Amino acid sequence: MNESMSRVLLYGGAIAAIAGIGIAWANASTDADVMTMLSSADSQLRMADAIPPVDRAGKRLDKRDDMIVDAIKQLQKVEQIEPGMAVTAEFRGFAHMLQGEFANAAACYGDAKTRADCGDEQRDVLTFNQARMLVQAGEFEQALLVFAANKTALDGRYGHQRRLEEAAILRELGRVNEAVDRLDIVMLDEAAVPLARLQAGREYSAMGLFGPAEDALKSIQNETAIADYYLAQLKLRQGQADTSLELLERASKARPTEVRQLLRQDAATWSAVAQNVRFQELAKPKPASPGR
Repeated sequence: MNESMSRVLLYGGAIAAIAGIGIAWANASTDADVMTMLSSADSQLRMADAIPPVDRAGKRLDKRDDMIVDAIKQLQKVEQIEPGMAVTAEFRGFAHMLQGEFANAAACYGDAKTRADCGDEQRDVLTFNQARMLVQAGEFEQALLVFAANKTALDGRYGHQRRLEEAAILRELGRVNEAVDRLDIVMLDEAAVPLARLQAGREYSAMGLFGPAEDALKSIQNETAIADYYLAQLKLRQGQADTSLELLERASKARPTEVRQLLRQDAATWSAVAQNVRFQELAKPKPASPGR
């Protein structure tokens, strides 16, 4: 896996366990039946991931649940035919995640790392997914222990991402000084990629450290257009509504679809300007393009 693809897997929203899912199985030396079942499980889990767990009325979607259950059955058959494959445990962890069973998902990712066919790249991604699922389960200290135990292996490729995710966990635990130490290391590295700086800026902001947050986000304005969106949030929190809206307009011009999605996702954050005409124009859904 090349460096740019590795970054895609690890930077961004950073909790979805799909990151790196099954990255080695396509090259596994297995019989046709096993490959067919793995492919089926893979497809069904990905489709289930694209469907919300409940409809607008809050009712569970049976179709999604059925996909997950069927995928699990396929994985159980694979384990019987060819036991001990890393991908089987990895897919099982993904199924647990989709079912909201985060501690079980973490256990499966941990299991997958111990299997003989697990490669170094896959093991790194599994470590992140294991820690992320522990965070989702509220087991913050355990997540830190996972990162600590795998620090040497991770830091060859993903040292900054480890620090960023540790910083988020430490913030949740109220250990702000330790979190800031990790973020500062990322920001002091001139070679840190823009997405790492973006995450650092968001973490500083979440801790109320507006100066470092602004510095981090401004450092990538010319490289990552969405940085203006988070700068706009920052300025709004500082009571600078006009500057916030100017930045938001600039972000929307560069990344209109992404910004509208983020505005819906972060609606509570924007409540102070929700009635502003400029804001409403940016937030309103755009009509679909007419068909030919």
